[in-house]
Amino acid sequence: MKQYGFLAISVLALAACKSETTINTAESTTKEVDDNRPTYVVMTELNTIPFIIRDSHEKSGLTGFEYDLLTAIAEQQGFKLRFDVHPWQGLFQNLETGKADILAGAVTYTDERAKIMDFSNPHFEYRYTMLVRKDLNNQTNFAAFRGMKVALQKGSVSESLAPMFALPDESNIQRTDTIWLATKAVLSGEADAAVGSSAPLSYYAKQYAKDEVKLIQDASLPVQNYVFAVRKGNTELAQKLNDGLAHIKANGTYDQLYKKYW
Repeated sequence: MKQYGFLAISVLALAACKSETTINTAESTTKEVDDNRPTYVVMTELNTIPFIIRDSHEKSGLTGFEYDLLTAIAEQQGFKLRFDVHPWQGLFQNLETGKADILAGAVTYTDERAKIMDFSNPHFEYRYTMLVRKDLNNQTNFAAFRGMKVALQKGSVSESLAPMFALPDESNIQRTDTIWLATKAVLSGEADAAVGSSAPLSYYAKQYAKDEVKLIQDASLPVQNYVFAVRKGNTELAQKLNDGLAHIKANGTYDQLYKKYW
C-alpha cells in the first residue's frame, strides 16, 4: 500500500507542469497494432487516484480503475486507445477542438455539462464526502464546518459546495489544483477538512490511516455519478462505451476491477 503514497507524491510533482503531456501507453488490444480498428484518444487528468495513476512499473505507464475499465471496454468493443494527460483546468475544451475523443479521470455528470458534451452511462456512483481531523468526526452535516478551514479542488463540482462553509470573504476556503492537494492540506494541518468525492477521499483515508483522519458524509446532499464524456453528437462512440460497459458488468469484469482498487 505504501507504493500509492509514493505515487501520490509523484502525481503532485507532475501537476506543477501545465503543458499537455502524452503518455506512451500500450494500446488496449491483443491484436497486431497495424489493423484497421479505430483509435480513440482519451484525455485525462493524471491526479485522480485511484482512477488514473502514473505507474512506471506498468508496461503502459498507467494504471488505475478508469484506465483498466476503458481498456476492458476497448477490448470488448474492438477499438484501440491512446491516453493523453492534461491538467484539469481546460480539460473539457479538448473535446470541442478535436484533440480528444473521450474525457476520463473522474468526470462528473451535470446538466450544465450535458449542454456542451455527451456522456456514457454512469460507471461509478459517489457521494460528497469530507476528510477531516479525528477530533472533528463527530459532526453530522457539512454546515457544521462553516467558518472552518476547508480545502477543495477548484473547477470541480465540489466547488459548488463552498457557500456552505465560506465566510463572507471566503478567506477560510482553500482552492487547490487537485483533490490530493486538498487532502494534503488536512494531513499537514493547513486545513480542517477536505471536501470532494467519496472515491478518492476514502482511498486516501485508508492510505493515511496512521494520521487518524476520518470521513463524514451529509445525507442531505445528492448522489453523483462519474461518466466518460464524448464530443456533442458523437452518439456512435457513446454507444460503444455503453455497450462495452454493460458487457463487462455482466461478465464480472467490473466487479473484479472495483475490488482491485477499493
